Amino acid sequence: MVTVRLSDNSSIRRLYINPKQEITREEGVAVPVKWAAIRLSDPNYFFVFEEADKEELLQLNDRFLQLFSTETGKEFSSNKELLEELLPKPKKTILPKPSNKKSKTQTKSKSSLKN
Repeated sequence: MVTVRLSDNSSIRRLYINPKQEITREEGVAVPVKWAAIRLSDPNYFFVFEEADKEELLQLNDRFLQLFSTETGKEFSSNKELLEELLPKPKKTILPKPSNKKSKTQTKSKSSLKN
């Protein structure tokens, strides 16, 4: 389920999305993907799609794909393109570089002077 809360620039402080669920700027609630689809362009809402929504997004029919295109202002020709737009991108993990410090062995320097 998609999480929805009020956007930071929302003109309202709290909103009841049904008689038992209230959203604010800080507190969101889970809503169905299809509920979110018709409200994506509303500037009062902020939607967060998660990896758990992937299966439902892949099963959307062409009508909902067109609805997402209209609401976002971007043309989606496949459900995969929609996924790439809505789901969070995996963060690249930067692993620390292995230490290249070689243990220095002490060698006696050869002197050209003889004792």
